[in-house]
Amino acid sequence: MNAHPRILFVTPHAFNAVTGGGITFSNLFRGWPAERLATAHNDREPTTDDVCRLYYRLGPAELDRVWPLSAARRGATTGGRTAGGSAPATGLARRAVLGVTGDVLPDRGRLTPELEAWIEAFRPEVLYTILGTIGMMQLVDRIRRRFDLPLVVHFMDDWPATAYRTGLIGRWQRRRMLRLVRRLVADAAACLAISPAMATAYTRDFGRPFEAFQNTLDVARWSDLATPDPAAATPIEILYVGSVFPNAQLDALIDCAHAVAVLARAGRDVRLNISTPSGHGARYRERLEVHDCVTVEDTITDDDAFFRRIAAADLLLLPVNFDAETVRFIRYSMPTKVPAYLVSGTPVLAYGPELTAQIAYARDAGWAHVVDRPGVAQLSTEIARALDDDVLRRRVVSAAKEAAAANHNAATVRPRFQARLAEAAGLSPATEAVAQ
Repeated sequence: MNAHPRILFVTPHAFNAVTGGGITFSNLFRGWPAERLATAHNDREPTTDDVCRLYYRLGPAELDRVWPLSAARRGATTGGRTAGGSAPATGLARRAVLGVTGDVLPDRGRLTPELEAWIEAFRPEVLYTILGTIGMMQLVDRIRRRFDLPLVVHFMDDWPATAYRTGLIGRWQRRRMLRLVRRLVADAAACLAISPAMATAYTRDFGRPFEAFQNTLDVARWSDLATPDPAAATPIEILYVGSVFPNAQLDALIDCAHAVAVLARAGRDVRLNISTPSGHGARYRERLEVHDCVTVEDTITDDDAFFRRIAAADLLLLPVNFDAETVRFIRYSMPTKVPAYLVSGTPVLAYGPELTAQIAYARDAGWAHVVDRPGVAQLSTEIARALDDDVLRRRVVSAAKEAAAANHNAATVRPRFQARLAEAAGLSPATEAVAQ
């Protein structure tokens, strides 16, 4: 049997060069034979074909809101208007709907004849998924049962802790969601988590083993682009790269912007550049560009340009919001950018609550200067220290390189991940058989 079973990936986030999930999947699956990998998805981002070339775009026939919300969606896409045709009325209608349904609109998943024929032609041997909404999980379950496939589930963040908690029908929706999650986890051939903290917690909560796999990279290749001297230059560039979400890092990043502005007003030649997907930048630009020294720019999608950019910066930021809702949602998450930050040779400042896995990891492994109490004044002082203290800068850079080599090296992480997929198909290949 082939050491690389035919993998069907069913997901709301496919292979792409923009989002954290898309980049993580690309790095974990890189080297898997493209003809033995197929993806059914409803990702809005353009997919890439360097890892996977066979895609099925899930549409309303497979995934749609439940009636009558589905009828309202069709009306909107065909030019339907609310009473009077006004934008305020539309906004009021949306708020009224969300008051009943909660933040996650009820949806349903169907295995259509078209999707069934596409899967049958591919002949998968393993179903890999990060799950998602109730509709997505229904679709995963129906595919699994129809084709009698071993299932591998991979949790990217602790969404079961926060999903379906609002709205008049939220509690009913949440019970349905939890039943689906528990059944799929119980039936899975393998269960994966995004961080060791999540693997420990989920092993306890679900009563079965979880193993941690997060983004990985070629440490030797990208270390060649690392900054040889971590001393800060003039003018100073502080850089944040990645997504910006209200329930993850927006408020903390705003604090960082204000803290850098404090330094600029005090006469320091310093800039903060925020490189984020264009939709995020447009949405939050006014809240982030609090001073002329702060600039929001589009994300960097080319790998070589990305690594050269983070290596050229004087300080990299890893912000996390301090509010309870954020902590509940991303307490076990590990940002895709962490391995790249670690090999860059640029010091990292992590700003956020130590209850989250990423801040705890930074503190425990020593790969960032950690500020774990909220407040712009203290943050500004610590940013200045992270720029000026050469002993601190060399210490965190050295610890970062050690952590990258130990925990994020594709030479060891990728073969283990791919071996788990082979084992789920009933194969037991040697690790070397799936190493690329």
